Amino acid sequence: MVMVAIILPIHAGEEWQLPGGFHYQYNLSFGSDMPNIYPMNRLTDMLTVCIAEVAYIVCIFFYQVNWVVMALCAFCFLEVFMHTFFGIKMYNRFKNQGKKTLYNPGMASGYLGFGVTAIAMVVNLANHATITGTDWVFAFIMLLLMALFEILLPERLFRSKDTSFPFTSPMYFTKFLK
Repeated sequence: MVMVAIILPIHAGEEWQLPGGFHYQYNLSFGSDMPNIYPMNRLTDMLTVCIAEVAYIVCIFFYQVNWVVMALCAFCFLEVFMHTFFGIKMYNRFKNQGKKTLYNPGMASGYLGFGVTAIAMVVNLANHATITGTDWVFAFIMLLLMALFEILLPERLFRSKDTSFPFTSPMYFTKFLK
Protein backbone atom coordinates (compact mmCIF):
# COMPACT_ATOMS: atom_id res chain seq x y z
CA MET A 1 0.00 0.00 0.00
CA VAL A 2 2.95 2.28 0.52
CA MET A 3 3.65 1.83 -3.19
CA VAL A 4 0.36 3.48 -4.15
CA ALA A 5 1.34 6.62 -2.23
CA ILE A 6 4.82 6.54 -3.81
CA ILE A 7 3.56 5.96 -7.35
CA LEU A 8 0.95 8.73 -7.33
CA PRO A 9 3.41 11.69 -7.44
CA ILE A 10 5.44 9.90 -10.14
CA HIS A 11 2.23 9.30 -12.07
CA ALA A 12 1.17 12.94 -11.68
CA GLY A 13 4.60 14.01 -12.91
CA GLU A 14 4.16 11.94 -16.06
CA GLU A 15 0.64 13.29 -16.59
CA TRP A 16 1.58 16.93 -15.95
CA GLN A 17 5.18 17.39 -17.09
CA LEU A 18 7.05 14.40 -18.50
CA PRO A 19 5.62 14.43 -21.14
CA GLY A 20 2.51 16.17 -19.75
CA GLY A 21 -0.76 16.69 -21.55
CA PHE A 22 -3.07 14.39 -19.61
CA HIS A 23 -5.49 17.31 -19.17
CA TYR A 24 -5.76 17.68 -22.93
CA GLN A 25 -6.82 14.09 -23.57
CA TYR A 26 -9.09 14.07 -20.50
CA ASN A 27 -10.91 17.21 -21.55
CA LEU A 28 -11.16 16.15 -25.21
CA SER A 29 -12.45 12.71 -24.22
CA PHE A 30 -15.30 14.33 -22.34
CA GLY A 31 -16.25 16.63 -25.20
CA SER A 32 -14.56 19.89 -24.21
CA ASP A 33 -14.15 22.58 -26.83
CA MET A 34 -11.53 24.19 -24.53
CA PRO A 35 -9.19 21.26 -23.77
CA ASN A 36 -6.49 23.36 -22.06
CA ILE A 37 -9.03 24.89 -19.70
CA TYR A 38 -12.23 22.93 -19.09
CA PRO A 39 -13.32 20.95 -17.15
CA MET A 40 -9.86 19.92 -15.87
CA ASN A 41 -7.56 22.81 -15.11
CA ARG A 42 -4.40 23.14 -13.03
CA LEU A 43 -6.40 23.78 -9.84
CA THR A 44 -8.73 20.79 -10.21
CA ASP A 45 -5.81 18.56 -11.13
CA MET A 46 -3.73 19.71 -8.15
CA LEU A 47 -6.64 19.20 -5.75
CA THR A 48 -7.33 15.73 -7.14
CA VAL A 49 -3.75 14.58 -6.65
CA CYS A 50 -3.25 16.21 -3.24
CA ILE A 51 -6.49 14.84 -1.80
CA ALA A 52 -5.67 11.39 -3.18
CA GLU A 53 -2.12 11.48 -1.79
CA VAL A 54 -3.37 12.33 1.70
CA ALA A 55 -5.96 9.55 1.48
CA TYR A 56 -3.38 6.99 0.36
CA ILE A 57 -0.95 7.97 3.11
CA VAL A 58 -3.74 7.51 5.67
CA CYS A 59 -4.53 4.11 4.13
CA ILE A 60 -0.97 2.96 4.87
CA PHE A 61 -1.94 2.74 8.53
CA PHE A 62 -4.75 0.32 7.63
CA TYR A 63 -2.70 -2.10 5.52
CA GLN A 64 -4.16 -5.11 7.34
CA VAL A 65 -7.78 -4.16 6.62
CA ASN A 66 -8.81 -6.22 3.61
CA TRP A 67 -11.38 -3.82 2.22
CA VAL A 68 -8.94 -0.89 2.32
CA VAL A 69 -6.42 -2.94 0.34
CA MET A 70 -9.16 -4.07 -2.04
CA ALA A 71 -10.32 -0.49 -2.67
CA LEU A 72 -6.78 0.71 -3.41
CA CYS A 73 -6.25 -2.32 -5.62
CA ALA A 74 -9.41 -1.44 -7.56
CA PHE A 75 -8.18 2.15 -7.89
CA CYS A 76 -4.90 0.84 -9.36
CA PHE A 77 -6.75 -1.31 -11.89
CA LEU A 78 -9.00 1.64 -12.78
CA GLU A 79 -5.90 3.71 -13.54
CA VAL A 80 -4.75 1.04 -15.98
CA PHE A 81 -8.23 0.78 -17.52
CA MET A 82 -8.65 4.54 -17.90
CA HIS A 83 -5.23 5.03 -19.49
CA THR A 84 -6.05 2.22 -21.91
CA PHE A 85 -9.39 3.92 -22.68
CA PHE A 86 -7.69 7.29 -23.22
CA GLY A 87 -4.97 5.63 -25.30
CA ILE A 88 -7.53 4.13 -27.67
CA LYS A 89 -9.52 7.37 -27.90
CA MET A 90 -6.46 9.51 -28.58
CA TYR A 91 -5.00 7.01 -31.05
CA ASN A 92 -8.25 7.02 -33.01
CA ARG A 93 -8.43 10.81 -32.86
CA PHE A 94 -4.82 11.50 -33.91
CA LYS A 95 -3.75 8.48 -36.00
CA ASN A 96 -4.12 10.49 -39.21
CA GLN A 97 -1.90 13.19 -37.71
CA GLY A 98 0.93 10.73 -37.00
CA LYS A 99 0.05 9.07 -33.68
CA LYS A 100 1.31 5.49 -33.90
CA THR A 101 0.82 4.12 -30.37
CA LEU A 102 -1.73 3.97 -27.58
CA TYR A 103 0.71 5.74 -25.25
CA ASN A 104 -0.69 8.74 -23.41
CA PRO A 105 0.60 10.85 -20.50
CA GLY A 106 0.38 8.69 -17.38
CA MET A 107 0.19 5.34 -19.16
CA ALA A 108 3.72 4.15 -18.38
CA SER A 109 3.45 4.81 -14.65
CA GLY A 110 -0.13 3.57 -14.75
CA TYR A 111 0.87 0.17 -16.11
CA LEU A 112 4.32 -0.22 -14.55
CA GLY A 113 3.41 1.38 -11.23
CA PHE A 114 -0.27 0.97 -10.48
CA GLY A 115 -0.77 -2.14 -12.61
CA VAL A 116 2.11 -4.08 -11.11
CA THR A 117 1.15 -2.94 -7.60
CA ALA A 118 -2.45 -4.06 -8.14
CA ILE A 119 -1.30 -7.51 -9.23
CA ALA A 120 0.91 -7.76 -6.14
CA MET A 121 -2.05 -6.75 -3.97
CA VAL A 122 -4.26 -9.43 -5.55
CA VAL A 123 -1.58 -12.08 -4.99
CA ASN A 124 -1.12 -10.96 -1.39
CA LEU A 125 -4.86 -10.98 -0.69
CA ALA A 126 -5.27 -14.38 -2.36
CA ASN A 127 -2.45 -15.90 -0.32
CA HIS A 128 -2.99 -14.26 3.06
CA ALA A 129 -6.54 -12.96 3.44
CA THR A 130 -9.98 -14.34 4.02
CA ILE A 131 -12.21 -11.96 2.10
CA THR A 132 -15.82 -11.69 3.19
CA GLY A 133 -18.92 -10.21 1.62
CA THR A 134 -18.58 -7.31 4.03
CA ASP A 135 -15.07 -6.65 2.67
CA TRP A 136 -16.49 -6.41 -0.85
CA VAL A 137 -19.24 -4.01 0.26
CA PHE A 138 -16.87 -1.75 2.20
CA ALA A 139 -14.30 -1.82 -0.62
CA PHE A 140 -16.97 -0.75 -3.11
CA ILE A 141 -18.18 2.04 -0.81
CA MET A 142 -14.60 3.23 -0.23
CA LEU A 143 -13.91 3.24 -3.97
CA LEU A 144 -17.05 5.31 -4.58
CA LEU A 145 -16.05 7.75 -1.83
CA MET A 146 -12.54 8.01 -3.29
CA ALA A 147 -14.01 8.83 -6.71
CA LEU A 148 -16.38 11.39 -5.18
CA PHE A 149 -13.88 13.24 -2.99
CA GLU A 150 -10.75 12.86 -5.12
CA ILE A 151 -12.18 13.50 -8.58
CA LEU A 152 -15.83 14.45 -8.91
CA LEU A 153 -16.17 17.10 -6.20
CA PRO A 154 -12.93 18.99 -6.92
CA GLU A 155 -13.77 19.06 -10.61
CA ARG A 156 -17.41 20.07 -10.12
CA LEU A 157 -16.56 22.76 -7.57
CA PHE A 158 -13.56 24.31 -9.32
CA ARG A 159 -14.07 23.82 -13.04
CA SER A 160 -14.51 27.09 -14.88
CA LYS A 161 -14.18 28.26 -18.44
CA ASP A 162 -12.83 31.52 -17.00
CA THR A 163 -10.31 29.85 -14.68
CA SER A 164 -7.19 31.61 -13.53
CA PHE A 165 -5.48 28.21 -13.67
CA PRO A 166 -5.53 27.04 -17.30
CA PHE A 167 -2.98 24.70 -18.77
CA THR A 168 -0.99 26.62 -21.36
CA SER A 169 -0.17 23.83 -23.80
CA PRO A 170 -1.39 20.43 -24.98
CA MET A 171 2.21 19.31 -24.27
CA TYR A 172 2.58 15.70 -25.54
CA PHE A 173 -0.30 16.20 -27.98
CA THR A 174 1.19 19.35 -29.57
CA LYS A 175 2.97 17.29 -32.22
CA PHE A 176 -0.35 15.90 -33.43
CA LEU A 177 -2.04 19.29 -33.82
CA LYS A 178 0.00 20.51 -36.81
